[in-house]
Amino acid sequence: MKAFLKFAGLIAAVLALVAFILMLACDALSCRIGNVDYLVPGTRALFGSSGNFVDYAPAATALIAFILVIVAILILVLSFVMLLLKVKAFEKVGKILNFVAIGALVVAGILLFFTKAAFSGANNNAFDDYSLTFGYVFAAILLLLGGIVAFLPTAFALTSKKK
Repeated sequence: MKAFLKFAGLIAAVLALVAFILMLACDALSCRIGNVDYLVPGTRALFGSSGNFVDYAPAATALIAFILVIVAILILVLSFVMLLLKVKAFEKVGKILNFVAIGALVVAGILLFFTKAAFSGANNNAFDDYSLTFGYVFAAILLLLGGIVAFLPTAFALTSKKK
């Protein structure tokens, strides 16, 4: 268990990286106009675009989640490298940064679930029906799981008795 706790930050960073890739590579939403279904790519939900048939405004929640995921990945990788290098000055700052990364992952995971409503509002309800696709739902679950994994070392440190 102790070996797992040592690599918990790196595992959380890998989960966040997979979610990051899913956010970019997978379709974010399935929309309907009349009898025609449109799949909104993740990049268009994040950044918006003017395409051939439909113009998309970005979903603010997805963009904020995207930025939070980048911040969390950077913090978790930095923390892991500093742990390997055994930098003493980083010990106190590392705990605070770990909480920032945990918060960023959890908030990003929750915000992804609100992408549907944010996209609908940003596009003035131009579509009849919206639904999140599997890629975005799975990315949100991975981000929440990454936050839990990153919290495990802190939880065990708080509950363990000092000898």
